[in-house]
Amino acid sequence: MTIHRARLGAFAFACSTLALIAASPANAQTTPADESNGDEIVVTARKSSERLQDVPISITALSGDALRDRGAAEIQDVLRSIPGLSNSGAERGLSRYNIRGLYTGASSPTTGIYLDDISLVTISTTFAGAFDPVFFDMQRIEVLKGPQGTLYGGSAMGGAIKYVSATPDLDNFGFDGAIGVSATAHGAPSYNGEAVVNVPIVAGKLALRTGLYYRRDGGYVDAEPGDVQTLARSSTDQPVYTPLRRPSLTTRSDKDINFADTWAARASLEWQPDESWSIRPQIFHQYYEQADNSHFFLGREGFVSSFRIRQPSTDEATVYSLNIDKDLGGVQLTSLTSQFDRHFTFVRDYSYFVSSLVGQIPTLAPFEPLVYPLTGFNLSDSRTSTFSQEVRIASNNPDARFKWTVGGYYSSQDDRLVQALDEPGIEALFGTDRLFFGDTFTNTKQYALFGEASFGLFEGLEVTAGVRVFEIRQVVDAINDGPLFGPRAEVTGRKSKENGVNPKFGLSYKMTPDNLLFASAAKGFRPGGPNRYPINPVTCGAALAEVGLTAAPDTFDSDSLWTYEVGTKNQFGGGRATLNASAYLTQWDDIQQSISLSCGFGFSTNVGKAEVKGFELEGRFELARGFEVGGTAAYTDAEITETALGISGLEGDAIPLVPKWAATAYAGYSAEMANGWDFNIRGEYQYQRKALYDFNDTVTVIYPGAVPGPTIANPGEFQESFEVVNLSAAVGKDGTKLRLYVNNLFDVRPLLDVDYVTGSDRARTIRPRTIGVELRQSF
Repeated sequence: MTIHRARLGAFAFACSTLALIAASPANAQTTPADESNGDEIVVTARKSSERLQDVPISITALSGDALRDRGAAEIQDVLRSIPGLSNSGAERGLSRYNIRGLYTGASSPTTGIYLDDISLVTISTTFAGAFDPVFFDMQRIEVLKGPQGTLYGGSAMGGAIKYVSATPDLDNFGFDGAIGVSATAHGAPSYNGEAVVNVPIVAGKLALRTGLYYRRDGGYVDAEPGDVQTLARSSTDQPVYTPLRRPSLTTRSDKDINFADTWAARASLEWQPDESWSIRPQIFHQYYEQADNSHFFLGREGFVSSFRIRQPSTDEATVYSLNIDKDLGGVQLTSLTSQFDRHFTFVRDYSYFVSSLVGQIPTLAPFEPLVYPLTGFNLSDSRTSTFSQEVRIASNNPDARFKWTVGGYYSSQDDRLVQALDEPGIEALFGTDRLFFGDTFTNTKQYALFGEASFGLFEGLEVTAGVRVFEIRQVVDAINDGPLFGPRAEVTGRKSKENGVNPKFGLSYKMTPDNLLFASAAKGFRPGGPNRYPINPVTCGAALAEVGLTAAPDTFDSDSLWTYEVGTKNQFGGGRATLNASAYLTQWDDIQQSISLSCGFGFSTNVGKAEVKGFELEGRFELARGFEVGGTAAYTDAEITETALGISGLEGDAIPLVPKWAATAYAGYSAEMANGWDFNIRGEYQYQRKALYDFNDTVTVIYPGAVPGPTIANPGEFQESFEVVNLSAAVGKDGTKLRLYVNNLFDVRPLLDVDYVTGSDRARTIRPRTIGVELRQSF
């Protein structure tokens, strides 16, 4: 069982990323193509290889070369450069992504995440979010926008993020390695190193590709003794309001505590007994450890926190897969077998939270001076184990008038969350030092048959239709106990079963080989399931009554939506100019919502409706040899059209965590120098404007004696605007490249993920100004 925060929503309304990027044509920046001497990105968005500009859906793709040239280590480094994509909770392992405005706090994500077509989706809780693979030996990343339920299934209702690994070369030995170091303002240095080797074992038939990766991200938050501010509490009696400030009672004093280490390793073996076979076993392993979290206290100077204990987190994951392709003569057979294991843990200091909770309960408030000096330890341990099997057959002639894919999918996923909150010394008040214990196990089985086909009606005009028939079964077992929960409660074998049909329709017209018009209508869904946490009627009866219930529902259903989209993709001047555009309307019904109760707990249910409409533009223009400009723009108007009790948002409010405006612009220059050396420079400008973060525009103040008083304006209602400038320059010859860069040139410090409700006012920010150098060698 999780102890829910009182925050019911946030809305990341961003006019993100105007990027001024100086790079060579080989360094494609945001999308439509990674162009170098006419070469373009080939994607597998529809589970077959196609030129990006020929795919009749909205998709942003970045090649491995583009990611390396930008110095991107993970999705956070390119997030604001991908129109329509945003997230909350940027701490590694806790992110929640949304595409085109589709987000709620329910446990099922709205964005699918895949590594080589293997689902990395796990149950999302307060204590675990998305798994983020690092950009290590990546061939490209694809961000598919709009419902992808036909080919990718549930939790891709808003879209999908696809990581595509590089594959072994059967004929050529190769090596690629890099080392780098950087300095961060107000913080410790960072450094990285990686090496990948490709070894043909039997020329043309068998090859191994393997590599290692390490990265240290230096910390920039300091641990220091000092005061703790609690805005929602007053230290003086009514009517005088004075924000509560108390000594933290910590003796911790350390510099740059939020440093992190990432290790990754991968191995891929490609075996082709003959030209009709491809057999590829792969393994990818990643281990991430952050020594302390990145929140700093508000009301203090600089990046400092006064937590009493270290708050480390670890995220370890391994992906095993076996991909088999067989050419049957006009038909391609594909089998993908995978196992995904993930273990995410973190420790949090709950000292100030527990004290604040006690201080807001009239019967317990007199004991708060005795509770405040005590230290609370919260340990959360999340484990996921997923086996999946997909088999599909598809036509393999890209020039055929009729093209099709049909397949079947099965997965079994085990999720387990164990949480314990201990506060030694509080036994005198509660009868035990263990204030809460929860152990929740969920098994989810998915079965699906899917198919998609396209037919050329006449020259240039193609119609597409797809469908996915699915069944999802879930079972939950849970134990919850402790004085913050109430009498011990168990959930044993709570089950849910649902099935449905998910269709898609599309029409595209290729006016010329470089000019495409398309339109689509697609349904998206995400799985429902049992509520994983029992709501105790003893401690939460009054809170349930506040939302019109006598008991929490045992289950919640899938929610669904329809997205209608029109778009165009165009290239001119032999690829020297690219201009893509799309507009869409999404209607979302029976939205899965996380209902937070005033007793501190919550549940998921289906309530409310929303409408999302918007447009996206992408362009790239080579104005002269070596000189390139371009950019992107995205507008997303996501609005609640129907709400219910227990939801802070009202009709007409924005959906939480949805950027309304996002944009990038770039320009760059590259040139050849003497003796075979080349040179390029790059600058990047990013802008994110003031954004709604919390539905509530006021905060109720608790005065001494647990007396609620008049409200004050909520300083966390909006997230402030900010601007970021990044610069880089590189020189290279043959396989050697030296890159210099400055990120966050003006050292801006926007307050993100502001928290005024857990007893210690705090926030995080983006990484301060970082200056670095990286040397890459390949042959």
